[in-house]
Amino acid sequence: MTVAFGAALGLAAGLPAAAAPATDGLKLDVPAAAGATELGGGDTAVSLKNTTGHDLSKVVLQVRLTGGLAQRVELASADWCDHTKTTATCKVDRISPGQGFSVRLDLRARKNAPEGAAGTVSVSARGVGVPAASGTFAVAVSPPPYVDVTATAEQARVDLHTGDTAHLGVLYRNTGPTHARLRIADPVATGFEDVTWSDCPEDDGDACLVELPAGQSRRLAFTMRLAGASPAEPHVAMTVEGAYDRIVTDNLAVYMVCVYDTGRCTRHLPGTRSDVFAAPAPRAVAADPAPNADGAEGENQAVGLTEPEHVPVAVRDDLAGEEPYSFIDEVTGILAYSLLALFIVGTSVALALRKRAADRA
Repeated sequence: MTVAFGAALGLAAGLPAAAAPATDGLKLDVPAAAGATELGGGDTAVSLKNTTGHDLSKVVLQVRLTGGLAQRVELASADWCDHTKTTATCKVDRISPGQGFSVRLDLRARKNAPEGAAGTVSVSARGVGVPAASGTFAVAVSPPPYVDVTATAEQARVDLHTGDTAHLGVLYRNTGPTHARLRIADPVATGFEDVTWSDCPEDDGDACLVELPAGQSRRLAFTMRLAGASPAEPHVAMTVEGAYDRIVTDNLAVYMVCVYDTGRCTRHLPGTRSDVFAAPAPRAVAADPAPNADGAEGENQAVGLTEPEHVPVAVRDDLAGEEPYSFIDEVTGILAYSLLALFIVGTSVALALRKRAADRA
């Protein structure tokens, strides 16, 4: 009986090991190496898979930038995970057998980080009832990819009447070694209405997104209707996403507009002193030219300028007939009035003393 019980206990203890080999659990898949630039990028990915025959609960995937790497590279994003500049934590409540998830990491080189090997990223995963899994991969700092995209306006000059619809185009050419993603802002056209892209491959609200491989060109067309006789120059701005554009001064396409109604353009025409390009509309009345004089009088039209003669101007004198001011006379008058005042005061005092003496007697 004891032997049989011991044998049964031994078999029971061995069954879990046979049902769940050591290779079952959480399987991590990490890249062999990754790069980081100042522009970042979302191409680095780590993934996790449930290789057991049952559901796994409370699964946590953690990514950490360790050692000197955290001083040279930062974690700009990690899909849906909670993250800081050095750590990302991804939590899943339950994963079915054979299922898993992946996370894209945006590793961005810090400013002035030296190029070359930067350090190691540590990745770990854990779940309830299974051993933890871990892995690492190296990260190197590299210069960002660059492109050289130019924008060229197809129409250097557009002649329109008010109400006409202009059909315009802009050509983009990528002469750099890297694929470019262009964000082309909607045309800015003051004085125009109904501005519309004709062949935008991806409309992003206020911009058109265009993928432009290295060495290729792409034309975009748009239309706009002239709403007034004094428009500003339409222009289309463009920026490159995910790469450095070597020269940005050639990313703007500008169109000169000449309006028949006024005969004027939005800028001076080359080789002329005026911006008038055509005869004004019939409603514009030209001023009559001055008549030309004939004979000797017409040959010499110089005008002699003479200085006008001085003309005396009568000035009104409000003080006419009055005697001139005398300082001595003013002082004499003041003394006279002062003596009179002293006489009056003395008399008053004498009368008061006399009355007091009479009252005492």
